[in-house]
Amino acid sequence: MTYELRPLSFGELLDTGFRIFRNHFGLLFGLAAVVYVPVALIQVIMQALTPVTPGVEPTGSTAVLLVLAVSLIALALFLVVTWPIADAAITHAVGELYLGRQAAFGPSLRVGLSILMPMVGTSLLNILMVSGGLLLLVVPGVYLMFAYMLVWQVMVIERVFGMQALRRSGSLMKGSKLRGLGVMVVYLLIISVPSSLLTLALHAYPTVASLASVLVQTAGFAFLCTLSVVLYFDIRCRKEAFDLEHLANLVEQRAAIPAPA
Repeated sequence: MTYELRPLSFGELLDTGFRIFRNHFGLLFGLAAVVYVPVALIQVIMQALTPVTPGVEPTGSTAVLLVLAVSLIALALFLVVTWPIADAAITHAVGELYLGRQAAFGPSLRVGLSILMPMVGTSLLNILMVSGGLLLLVVPGVYLMFAYMLVWQVMVIERVFGMQALRRSGSLMKGSKLRGLGVMVVYLLIISVPSSLLTLALHAYPTVASLASVLVQTAGFAFLCTLSVVLYFDIRCRKEAFDLEHLANLVEQRAAIPAPA
C-alpha cells in the first residue's frame, strides 16, 4: 500500500491519515493499547475498591486506601515510561508506512525504547516551556503548545532532542498553526462524541462504560499520532521539498542496484 507524498490540502491530509489508520488498524491500535489497556485495568481495579452508593459517603479501610495510593503511583510511573514508547512506536510505524516501507509491532516498540531517555527529557522541557507560558500569560502558552506540536515527529524521525527539537518543531509549525488547530479539533470530536454516547448508553454499567471509553481513547490516540505524522511530512513537503528529495533518494537507490545478468 503506497501513499502520495506531496503537499496536501487539509481535507486530503485528513483522508490520508484516515486511510493509513484504517489500512493498518491492527498495528496502530495494538501499539496504542500498550498504554491504554493496562491503564483501563488499573481503573477497573480502583473502581472495584471504591464502590460508590448514591447518597452515601465513600469510606474505606486503611488497607484499601493504601492499595489505591500504590495503584496511583504505579499508574503514574507506568505512564511516564510507556507513553513515550507507544507514541514513538506509532510515529515510527506511520512514518515508515507513509514512505512506502514496512512496519511491524516489535521493531516499532524497540525504536521507542531505544530513545526513551532523550524523549522523556525533551518532553519535560516541553512541559516546562508551555507551563511557563500559561502561567505568565495564557496566549504565549497556547502559542508554544502549537509551536511544539511536531516535537515527537522531530525526535523519532529526525533523531533530534532537547531545545534543538523544540526549535525545529517551532520552525516547521511557523505559518501552519491553523492546520495544527484543525487536527486537534478533529481529534477532540472523534474522542468526545463517541465517548459521550457510550457513557449515556452504558450508564447503568459503569465498568463496561469505562472499558468502552478506553477503547475509543486508544483508537483516538493512534489516530492523532497518525494525523500528526502526515501533517509533519505535509509541512516538510511545503517548506523543504521533501517529496522531491525522497523521490531523488529512491531513484538513487534503484540506480545503485546492479542489473540482473
